[in-house]
Amino acid sequence: MNGTEPDIEPSVALLVGGRRLTTRQLEVLSAVHNEGSQNRAAALLGISTSVLHRYISQAEGKVGRALVVTSPGGSELNELGMKVAMEYEALEARMRRGGSTVVGCTIVTEELLLNALTKIDREGACELIISDDARNLKDFQAGMMDLLVLDDPLYLYDLEGVSWQEVAADRLLHVDNGPRYGRFMYGAQRIGFRHLETRGVRFEVEGAFRSLSALQRSGRSFFVNESLALRKGLALRSATDPSWLEHRINAVYRTESEFVRKLVSALRQEGRRV
Repeated sequence: MNGTEPDIEPSVALLVGGRRLTTRQLEVLSAVHNEGSQNRAAALLGISTSVLHRYISQAEGKVGRALVVTSPGGSELNELGMKVAMEYEALEARMRRGGSTVVGCTIVTEELLLNALTKIDREGACELIISDDARNLKDFQAGMMDLLVLDDPLYLYDLEGVSWQEVAADRLLHVDNGPRYGRFMYGAQRIGFRHLETRGVRFEVEGAFRSLSALQRSGRSFFVNESLALRKGLALRSATDPSWLEHRINAVYRTESEFVRKLVSALRQEGRRV
């Protein structure tokens, strides 16, 4: 034995259905999630496609369910795969935090926040967590996040001892395929469903979806933010006038540091362009 001290590093692990996925298996799922292609994911990780396939098969074998869907247009994670990948990415970001500023958002406000950070975080020192409002709120309330961009303004009623500012406005589109609805995990969904209740519309929510394409394929009715639909190039016809489903996007924080002040200002500037 030599006298060199071994490296000691924390390692991210997740239990899915009681089975532990290795860090490498989680990295592979995350790469597929971000690249939308198994070939590009393999190149990003510096491994062959066959090795990447093996990691995916191992992960699916442990979970006992498929995690990746492949089509002629590329590969994407299914609902469970996306949930695992995003949980891993959020956990990894929290472990990397150190003394850096951590901010959170969802896929609805991702571009808004990225554009704002590009203006004020030139060194890329800020840690970004992208998840759903409910999960981000848990991290924020646990003190693991410094600023949170909330899709759903109704969450503000549940918060105490925080400051918040409106930074943008958005609207929901209502895709009506009948009384069976899917709940998209992002956006002010409660505003959409409360609108149906106010109108006395009978409906049933059947399942939550993280993938918008999977939600569309399901044939269920749903609500989705207009800004997200436009970014994805979707021409969706709304059964409800979107102006009735307009709502505010809010930045929530506890300490108004110089960085937070600059970020909120940049968010408001970007929000006016949405």
